[in-house]
Amino acid sequence: MVLLQELASILGIPLIAFAISTWIPGIQRKIQARIQQRKGPSLASIGYWGFFKALYKQTITPVSSMPGLYHFMPILSFLVIWVILAMTSLTHFHILSNEIGIVGLLKIEEMTYIIMGALSSTVMGIRMPFEDICKGGKGKLCIRTTLEQLGAVRAFKMITVGSFPFYIATLLPFIPQGSIMLNTVVGNTFLFSLGGILGAIAYFIGYIIMLKEYPFSIMHTKADVLEGPTMELSGRYRAIYLAVREMLMITLGSLFATLYLGIAPDLLNPITVVLNFAVALIFPLSASVISAYTPVLTFKQVYPLSLLGTVIGLIGLVLAIMGI
Repeated sequence: MVLLQELASILGIPLIAFAISTWIPGIQRKIQARIQQRKGPSLASIGYWGFFKALYKQTITPVSSMPGLYHFMPILSFLVIWVILAMTSLTHFHILSNEIGIVGLLKIEEMTYIIMGALSSTVMGIRMPFEDICKGGKGKLCIRTTLEQLGAVRAFKMITVGSFPFYIATLLPFIPQGSIMLNTVVGNTFLFSLGGILGAIAYFIGYIIMLKEYPFSIMHTKADVLEGPTMELSGRYRAIYLAVREMLMITLGSLFATLYLGIAPDLLNPITVVLNFAVALIFPLSASVISAYTPVLTFKQVYPLSLLGTVIGLIGLVLAIMGI
């Protein structure tokens, strides 16, 4: 009986999140359109139908040194996000249901973009190298940085610098409990303290950075046109990539509800599932408002903002240690 309940949680919670996540892009676009005094697309066209449209498109083998591994990366990201959601509903599985497990799994998701950028070396499908005929160029047949590789470098910078605020913010709720185990924060509200408020601010800054959306969409060489490391994804792999982006939006919001409000989704207690995902939806909707008012930032702007979020998180860390 216990095994069946655990299997239901492992499958049920991520499935509910997936069903909700497919509608988030449409809601975001609708909010942004209204802010910019436009009608915007239908709610289902961006996420829900976009997923199925990609699923039924022809899958093309990319120009890559390891096309199989390139295609596997979105699948790996999807599985990682699925595990994160599953472990927040099974907090007694201490192997993964802890701060180290959370950070480690999210780092795997981030690393997939770097690997994909390293595996793909084309510019809109044209093989490299090509002759550099511009005056002052390095000469003929010089290998130049491709768009995918440039996106991978940007993803690496975001991993090493940009995501600091988020990972510091995930640590704060564990400090009052004196443990890194996820089950110790469930049922305990950390948000309503000075350290919790500062941690929540750092978490939200890190949330937008982790999604790599406006204004932090610099990983994509040209947002909405060239998708950086993911440019060559097609067919069902493109559908999985879209699902990953949508699932990550609600997963990180759900994680906040678990860490800062102590509300872990439990299928045996449906109200916790409703409250958890209700809190989770606040994050992508708030992020869409910010995105509507901001342009794409450069690293000269990302670094100070990341540093600001990190400082806020560190101050919250000190306050949490002091019990304030």
